[in-house]
Amino acid sequence: MRTVINHGLVIDPKNSLYEPLNIAIENGKIVEISHQILTGDHEIDAVGMCVCPGFIDIDMHEVLTDGTTPDREIFKRMLSMGVTTGIGGNSGIGVSNPKEFLDGVDEGHPINFGMLLPHGILREKIGVDRYVSLENDQVEKMYEIGKKIMRESGLLGISFGLRYVPGIDFNEMTTLGKLGQHKIIAAHLREDAKNIFNAIDEFLDLGNYVKANYLVSHIGSMAGFGQMDKALEMLDKKREEGINVYCDCYPYTAFSAKIGSITFDEGFLERYNITYDKLEVMEGKYRGKRCTEEFFNTLREEAPDTMIIAYTINEKDMEKALSYPYTVIGSDGILNAKNIGHPRATGTFPRVLGKYSRDAKVLDLYEAVEKMTSKPAEILGINKGNLSIGSDADITIFSLEDIRDYATFENTELLSDGIVYVLINGEVALENGKIMNSNLGKSIRKF
Repeated sequence: MRTVINHGLVIDPKNSLYEPLNIAIENGKIVEISHQILTGDHEIDAVGMCVCPGFIDIDMHEVLTDGTTPDREIFKRMLSMGVTTGIGGNSGIGVSNPKEFLDGVDEGHPINFGMLLPHGILREKIGVDRYVSLENDQVEKMYEIGKKIMRESGLLGISFGLRYVPGIDFNEMTTLGKLGQHKIIAAHLREDAKNIFNAIDEFLDLGNYVKANYLVSHIGSMAGFGQMDKALEMLDKKREEGINVYCDCYPYTAFSAKIGSITFDEGFLERYNITYDKLEVMEGKYRGKRCTEEFFNTLREEAPDTMIIAYTINEKDMEKALSYPYTVIGSDGILNAKNIGHPRATGTFPRVLGKYSRDAKVLDLYEAVEKMTSKPAEILGINKGNLSIGSDADITIFSLEDIRDYATFENTELLSDGIVYVLINGEVALENGKIMNSNLGKSIRKF
């Protein structure tokens, strides 16, 4: 079947396209781009709309907040945002059997999906507590396990959750970082706020030993407390030194974490310069309740896996991160067993296009699309995020006038407006906000 998309404004930064064009698709591939109106078996009239490569979410989570394998809701949320490719295994957290999961994706999935090797599962496989520093033989054992997983699964690199594994030292990082050689190495840094500068140095010292693309995960919630200018200057200096470092960011001024996590260990109030009432419960019978010191301590002791929203991020810092040339958009999206989570899991990409591009002018439209398409594809080294002839027809069509996010911290499941069509591998996955086919995605692997 030949599908054509006519009358749209085509935005494809990979090929420097920003003009009215028409596109033809056959057998899941783009076969023609023309100024002439095209004909086919199925026509999509994109008049008044933007036609661009499907969005890539470089930083999402395929597991639930309790670490178990989810249903497909998080991926349907991605599809509703115009995301056609998601990357999981971030922050050192992910499924314990990546090959099995990716094989399942190939049986039918809402979006295309690739993975980084989550460092955390390697520690789990040798049965070592996260607070313990490892001996050389233990690190070598993890390396061999990781090498086998990478080889069998076709993973795109490795990710570390340095914050969540206090026992990791530089030897463990460099040894396991070699699994990401010439691929991607991502990290949730060990420290944030005023301590982020040493954390940046620690992570990017790897670049002196392992050649890769380095990704600082969700920089907005790491340096968004008055440290952003200096943090970005440090990243520029690292690039001048030959380290290919990038970062991702989500467009919200609050982050989320488990109340029992290291993030909320003693001293966090001073670190973020907040009081307890800046913390809000995300789930359970106390959902929506703000913390007091007594309530915080009780919940942390009795229900440490409870997700908390922390209203801490400076909006100007977050905007600086969004506009930084080497930042790409990543939702850091994750849900719990009841499909409740931070609104970033539902609204990130429309929020960037609507609030921060169209309205606030933090990014121009072309730049915003680039940060969602060709730039993350370049970092990952995958042939996605473009409308080149012969490329997979992953396409998102949206109305710039109508696009806006609705998900809030109170109602995180509210879907966005303005995503009119999403095509995955040449077939319509979403039309007018309604999912038409949730089985079009395929795994993305590099062997």
